[in-house]
Amino acid sequence: MHPVPQQRQTRSADALILFVSGCLALLPYLVYHDFFARLFWFGDEFDLIDQIDHLGLWKWMWLMFAENFVPLFKGLWGGEVLLFGGSYAAMIATLWITHAVNVALLGKVMRTCGLSWTAVFLAQVAFGLTPGNIETLAWSVQWSAVLAMTFMLLALDVFFTSQAKGASLAWITASALSFSRGVLTGLLVAAGALFPREGESASRFPRRVFAAGVFLAPSVIVAILIATIASGNHQHMAGHAGDAAAFGTWYWGLNPLHFLLSVESVGWRTVTALGALKLALIVWAIARSRGRIRLLFLLLVAFDLGNAVLLGIGRFNTGFPATMSSRYQYASLVGIVPLAGYLLSRVVERLPFSRIASGVLVAGLLGALGLSMIRGWSADADSFTRWRGTDSRRVILQDLSTDTQAVPGIPGMTMDRARELVAKYRLH
Repeated sequence: MHPVPQQRQTRSADALILFVSGCLALLPYLVYHDFFARLFWFGDEFDLIDQIDHLGLWKWMWLMFAENFVPLFKGLWGGEVLLFGGSYAAMIATLWITHAVNVALLGKVMRTCGLSWTAVFLAQVAFGLTPGNIETLAWSVQWSAVLAMTFMLLALDVFFTSQAKGASLAWITASALSFSRGVLTGLLVAAGALFPREGESASRFPRRVFAAGVFLAPSVIVAILIATIASGNHQHMAGHAGDAAAFGTWYWGLNPLHFLLSVESVGWRTVTALGALKLALIVWAIARSRGRIRLLFLLLVAFDLGNAVLLGIGRFNTGFPATMSSRYQYASLVGIVPLAGYLLSRVVERLPFSRIASGVLVAGLLGALGLSMIRGWSADADSFTRWRGTDSRRVILQDLSTDTQAVPGIPGMTMDRARELVAKYRLH
């Protein structure tokens, strides 16, 4: 018997499968590359480059970005602008590569916790290929949310693999410094640290409390900075607690099922129905799972709820239709699709078929789902890139005689200033 070499072979095989599945998440980008090539600098991106131009990259990094304190993201994003010579295509390519890494990492965390490949592949297909993520994956400032997810998944992977405090703390800090809702990463790992291992004595609980405090510290520090310094709705919450709760409820109840199931209706009945379906899946998955799988599900559910609370506070003024915005799907998908994958795996286990027949059936189902999602990008990519690319390029670069002074996506900036930045930083 040679268990150690066998374990190494298993880990190597898993790593190869996860690498391939991560690469497959690039298919929408590759299939519709012509659409994504039309994208151009838009909205907040001009404002950020304008600030870099006035302040310099280093000083600008440490300033608040709306309700975000994100020096890590700003340093990386601003560095890309300079390194890529103003190429928006390179910015979007980096965003998609990061997304592919996240798809692989989600699968790795699920496998580390003991979930089957059936569960992993369904989660990866739904998370990796859905056109519901279009704004997240076609606007470079959304790299902030994608990076925070990368660091959260890395923190969870380290936690479930070895509980190495130093590595987990580094990823927790990186997540909090990349996106405002990245502060949830420290909360999740801290909560996970409080769960005792099977058979562990009660005498170790004080150590777990200490570890949880260490994991939570970076998120608390960043949250305090945001609460006291950053601008945003959190500074004006008096009388709006109900609005925030309603917005968060709509977000939690509708996403991501409203898009994934192609539901057309919107209203409290739809929120209630989809929310009840989502809750039923959560209750079933937690009740049926054990050990690390159950802990993972609890943490993901907490992550989804945390996003609902923070979005309710930060965006209650934008109206209920905004709860279904494509920029909010990314986190919601990670919070629920692993549980849906687990449900599928348990259903497949009970099918009266051989292992090979079940495998073929699952492969066909996931293949059909993946192809349907890839095809779904066509209409969305065409309209989105026309709005964020073709029209923006025309107004800024070609229609020089236009009377409008409103830069697309950021009417507070004059067209003359935008064209100065285009020329200086070779934005293309």
